[in-house]
Amino acid sequence: MTTATIRTKVHKYIDEADGEVLEVVYKLLEIYRQGNSSLLSEQQQKEVLKRSVLYKAGKAKTYTVAEARKRIKKKLSE
Repeated sequence: MTTATIRTKVHKYIDEADGEVLEVVYKLLEIYRQGNSSLLSEQQQKEVLKRSVLYKAGKAKTYTVAEARKRIKKKLSE
C-alpha cells in the first residue's frame, strides 16, 4: 500500500472516529513526535526480548486460549 493510499484511509477513518479513538491516535502521534517510538520502558523491552528468546528456543511455557481462560477462571475463584 502506498503512503498516499494510507494517508487517504487514515484521514477518512479520523473523520469518522469517536473521541476515544481520536485521543488514542493523538497520544500515539505525540509519542512518535517525541522520538520515543516504543510504548514500553527499557526494562519492559528487555523482558520482551528475554521471553522471545526463550519462546524461540522452545523453553517458554505457552497456553492455548482455552487453557488460559481455564487458568484465569480458576485464579479468580480462589
